[in-house]
Amino acid sequence: MLRRAEKFEVTLTPTGSSLLAPMAAEPRRFLLDRALDEFVADLGALDEAAATMVPGAARPLIDTALDTADPAVVGGTLLVSGQEVMQTWEAPLMRALARAVTVAGGSVLEIGFGLGLSAGFVQERGPARHVIVEANAQTARVGESWAGEAGRHGVEIVTGRWQDALPTLGRFDGILFDTYPMDEAEVDAYVLRDATFAEHFFPHAAAHLTDDGAFTYYSNEIDSLSRRHQRALLRHFRTYSVEVVDGLQPPADCSYWWAPSMAVVVVRGPRRD
Repeated sequence: MLRRAEKFEVTLTPTGSSLLAPMAAEPRRFLLDRALDEFVADLGALDEAAATMVPGAARPLIDTALDTADPAVVGGTLLVSGQEVMQTWEAPLMRALARAVTVAGGSVLEIGFGLGLSAGFVQERGPARHVIVEANAQTARVGESWAGEAGRHGVEIVTGRWQDALPTLGRFDGILFDTYPMDEAEVDAYVLRDATFAEHFFPHAAAHLTDDGAFTYYSNEIDSLSRRHQRALLRHFRTYSVEVVDGLQPPADCSYWWAPSMAVVVVRGPRRD
């Protein structure tokens, strides 16, 4: 099976009759053709989107685990172990995440404090309980100072990795996931191999979300979520929606994102069966 496009061609060659067995030849061929056509369409869409992206820069290797490294804020960028983990240009994205999961008088769990952008937007919406889990101890101390400022309500800063903190925290009306890989092993496992970085958090979000609550995170799939991504979601949740946030302005040398848009995924209906 061969597909040609303007800038590439793709060939799919089954190596044995067991692929999609025991289907009959006609539906088997239809499904293989559909899978190949979807790959060609995906690659073509990426090529079109590249025109809107900034050049980007290579990501430096994480030489010290991010929960133990010294953070620094330089020109509106939070740097930890050489990684750009948050920048102030992300504010419109953080506002959309906060809006998706926060209702007045409700409870919100945030994974990651960063520069406190999303936390500030969550507070504006008046939750009764606002728990923030931050892995880096120095960043968590900044969060504690922020939580003590006038006008903050119901804020609790929990220091440590979310894997250790979650079992004692109960359920929430909203969960906002905005953290980063702690070391190169997590980059390999969750950035390079998963459908989306938040995927390894999906079962934990489902376990700690109220039945009618909302869980949110962002994705760089700005035209549509891949089928692999959707399958991962539907293993743990019953419904989801996607909102594209446009007008972001990453710098040309950004090492972790390269386009002026991101997708905000909002998930509801945790599956408990």
